[in-house]
Amino acid sequence: MELLMPTVSDVIFKFTWPIANYKKTVSKKKSIESPSFDINVNGIHSTWNMSIRFWRGPNGKRLTNPVVLCLNILNCRIDEAEQAKIRYQFAVFNADVNYWEYCSVNRTVMELRSTDQLVSIGHRDLSIEGRHLTNKSHASSGELSILVKIQIIQYCESEKHNLSQDMSRLLKHQQAIDTLLICAGDDKTSEKDVTEMPVHRCIIEARSLVLTDMIRAVTDDERKETSNDSGKDYCPDNIKYKLELLDLSKEVATELLRYIYTDHVDNMDNLAEPLLSLSLRFKLQGLKELCERSLTESITPENVATRLLWADEYDCEHLKRAGLAYCEENAMSITKNFAWKMMEQVNPELFNEICDSIGSSKSSVDDSELSN
Repeated sequence: MELLMPTVSDVIFKFTWPIANYKKTVSKKKSIESPSFDINVNGIHSTWNMSIRFWRGPNGKRLTNPVVLCLNILNCRIDEAEQAKIRYQFAVFNADVNYWEYCSVNRTVMELRSTDQLVSIGHRDLSIEGRHLTNKSHASSGELSILVKIQIIQYCESEKHNLSQDMSRLLKHQQAIDTLLICAGDDKTSEKDVTEMPVHRCIIEARSLVLTDMIRAVTDDERKETSNDSGKDYCPDNIKYKLELLDLSKEVATELLRYIYTDHVDNMDNLAEPLLSLSLRFKLQGLKELCERSLTESITPENVATRLLWADEYDCEHLKRAGLAYCEENAMSITKNFAWKMMEQVNPELFNEICDSIGSSKSSVDDSELSN
């Protein structure tokens, strides 16, 4: 069966891989392959699987923990080769508290083309602990469950002319531009090094009243100065307004504009926190929800404290609830890093709330997990 969707990138595929007799299996096999699964959507016909590989120690002996979890395309059929972004996220089931422990979200860019060759999309180390196995009373019979979520972001023909894609082209090709957004340049130590991005005032006004109030008219002196500069990649005579955001880096400003024009962000995994801050500053509720969703999906034992600090600072109730639930259900895997120590100093109320939450969780973990 093939799915036909207006926008491929709106679909998230999920596959669960139960591995029976996990300890016995890893002790005997050089690698483990999941059953294959098909993804057929809008002309993309592909077969995928997950696999487990093993590291070798200095003495050449195979290590069974941590393992290397891989995501692979086994074959693909598509009429025309096209660039696509693959967004994927692994998770392992915590059998003690009936909860999926999600790894961080990963992205890769690849060319989707017809092939029967195995293509590795990505991998990550995964530590398997006792809480991940069912039937722990039998040493070798415990079952392990692993999950992967896959999102294919492909600009196929049906997507090339939707509103988001047309707005993206408008941003790139600068038809009818009348405003310059000015942000910091590549040399952050120089106030004179700035980046100029031609934009459309009407679109900025439609998206953010705060940014609208920051737009000002170009002065006569500025117009004379720019009219003599022939090195611009836009026509200076068309520029009537300026929007100065000199505290933003070029990278952050680029993604802010991408969201304003298209409702999408390409580099969310790395820029979620600064964009979350800007969503409140410029009153962009949709951007806030995108950032919060991304941060929630990528909670790990190492970053949960930082996520909770951001949730409290930026009033992200959903992120805070997700962070508290993660602490309750994964208390044994959380260690007190610098972020926890900073939280204890600068936000003791939040720190105590988390300790109380862990103390009352089903896992019966004492709050000394964090306070030691």
